[in-house]
Amino acid sequence: MKNKINSSVRVCTLLLVCASWQVFANNQSDPQANKIKLLKAHNQAFNALDELVRDPFVKKGPDGYYYLTGTTAGKHWGDKAGVRLWRSKNLVDWQNLGLVWQLHLDGKQQNSWHYQKYIERTKASSKVKDQYNPVAIWAPEIHYMQGTWWIPHSTDGGGHALLKSTSGLPQGPYQALPPMMQRNIDSHLYQEGNDIYYAWQADFIGKMNADMTQLAEPTTKLAHLGKHEMGYEGILIEKIADKYLHIASGRYGYEPTDTYDLYYAVSKNLKGPYGKRRMMVKNAGHGNLVQDPYGKWWVTAFDHDYVKQAGGKNRWNLWLVPIELTISRDDVVVTVLDPRFKPNEEDQAFVDKLAIEGIPEAWKKVKPWTLPEHLSTHSD
Repeated sequence: MKNKINSSVRVCTLLLVCASWQVFANNQSDPQANKIKLLKAHNQAFNALDELVRDPFVKKGPDGYYYLTGTTAGKHWGDKAGVRLWRSKNLVDWQNLGLVWQLHLDGKQQNSWHYQKYIERTKASSKVKDQYNPVAIWAPEIHYMQGTWWIPHSTDGGGHALLKSTSGLPQGPYQALPPMMQRNIDSHLYQEGNDIYYAWQADFIGKMNADMTQLAEPTTKLAHLGKHEMGYEGILIEKIADKYLHIASGRYGYEPTDTYDLYYAVSKNLKGPYGKRRMMVKNAGHGNLVQDPYGKWWVTAFDHDYVKQAGGKNRWNLWLVPIELTISRDDVVVTVLDPRFKPNEEDQAFVDKLAIEGIPEAWKKVKPWTLPEHLSTHSD
């Protein structure tokens, strides 16, 4: 009898091994099907698109498609400087819509402020070559408002503005509007009712005029509890139920680990004041929140080491990180469901410490992302 039981156990074990191997083999042969499973499971971050994308921004349009854009190359782009766009019905299968606005085609034809900046920098540079471009388009987003599509964006070295689709289609063509300002980076749009707000850097916001060419009111600098800034770039405003999340990103050399993270605070009023600063998603970088077709929440991420472990060919690409939102009368708590991206107790304790003490003295005259071993090279 014992031999029969042992034989049955061996057979069951063998069947389980074979089944597991078959699942693994199926996932390897059909990676898209595996991504759909991960999306439905909502418990593990995954590489949703292995294309070179930094600052990934995903937004669902009125046509039912999710649209993805972001910083899609290195700093010097040559003739590829511009805004690239993808779309998807399920956040997994992405269609490449190509470059919808290009500096050396559209910018030149429109004599845009970006192209003027390119001309000025080219004249000032002694290292210019045929395909060298001293101007890059940084962190574009895409939004559907007032019956058409808008792309807030910035350039390296400062300056930000909007592109407006003149066709009402996400593919454009897009017309470059005048710059909102020639300094700062990372512009963002937020709409509530008929009011549209323009935000930039990490904490500046103001309501726009009717044709979205300039601010219709003085700028507000968002404030929150504590002595430390929310972030230094990557502003995002998200409304959850009746509360607002002020989100920004940053990498700080004085953190316990050298990571590029998302932070947030909560308020019942758009312009605050906001509550305490918390780390939202570790290793996310500059990203945004998006709901999948099943109603679950994710955060886009790109700046982490896990891409290599997953076999991606690009150092930076679109990852989706699963989160849960717990809504109470006075708060919204964001919980990351993948341990690789979840802030630990030490991270949050250090954020609380910074709220009390502010920026460490040694970093007050250097860039926040300076590493401790490099402090001496930045000192006066």
